[in-house]
Amino acid sequence: MTPRKQKVRIVCISDTHNHSPGEGFTLPKGDVLIHAGDLTNQGSYAEIKKAVDWIEKADFAVKVVVADAAYEWKHAEGWRVQASDTELCRKLLTESESFTYLENSSAFIEIPDKDVSLRVFGSPYSPDRGRQNWALQYPEERAEHVWSAIPDDTDILVTHTPPAGHCDASSHWVEGGCPGLSAALERVKPLLHVCGHCHEGRGAKILRWHERPGTVATVRKWEDPGAGNKKQALLDLTGSRPGETLLEAGKETAVVNASIVARSFGRGGMAFNKPIVVDLVVPVLRRSETECSEPDVSVKDP
Repeated sequence: MTPRKQKVRIVCISDTHNHSPGEGFTLPKGDVLIHAGDLTNQGSYAEIKKAVDWIEKADFAVKVVVADAAYEWKHAEGWRVQASDTELCRKLLTESESFTYLENSSAFIEIPDKDVSLRVFGSPYSPDRGRQNWALQYPEERAEHVWSAIPDDTDILVTHTPPAGHCDASSHWVEGGCPGLSAALERVKPLLHVCGHCHEGRGAKILRWHERPGTVATVRKWEDPGAGNKKQALLDLTGSRPGETLLEAGKETAVVNASIVARSFGRGGMAFNKPIVVDLVVPVLRRSETECSEPDVSVKDP
């Protein structure tokens, strides 16, 4: 018997950097809101409190957040952040009953009105390029260990960093995204991968996985229907619109870089992108959260 399916609308954002809805961008309506990190600039308590306040007020059935609450100085050069009480900041995120905060961990998200359950893995980590004091960084040699925590049955992957070669254009780094994450993405083959970090890489593409490991073809790049007009930035993967195709589970992955701030710091005046709205068709399936255990993986002291 063919499983019954349901359309789910996911609103994807990242890199809001202290900006709330109405301050450069607006939030479209949807079932799920995903924020892929860099809510703030310096990760201070006041900044995170402001971000938590507006996320809690956002009207979505489910909200998933990865965040930047553990800045530390590692390098003499680069972005100099202010020290903050990371445990107090983390409590703002972990103790909220309004959204699911993920820090290299996974959870099942339930959309009761649609009888849908999806496994989401989220991580705020990004590669340490050796020049910046960003939050939650890992050295290149730790990448495989970090991303080994992603369960094979993940439906939606949320990482702050993009995978190498996919939506990872950047004015900061020639390297762009993470090669180790690219390998993990091929292993897991989620329906959707939401990321940010590389502001100039904002956009989407659909990857089709080949049977031979290490080979992937881009089925198509996304042409933003909301560019330069008032339309939504919609990525329709339901096959219900002319020219749009149904995403094939296990064989295709949509990668979405949803950076809201459009330019890297110091690379021109402030500019904003629209949130990217993703329509997916998923099976109607009930799975218990008790089946999901959070992996004990840490890169805080690599």
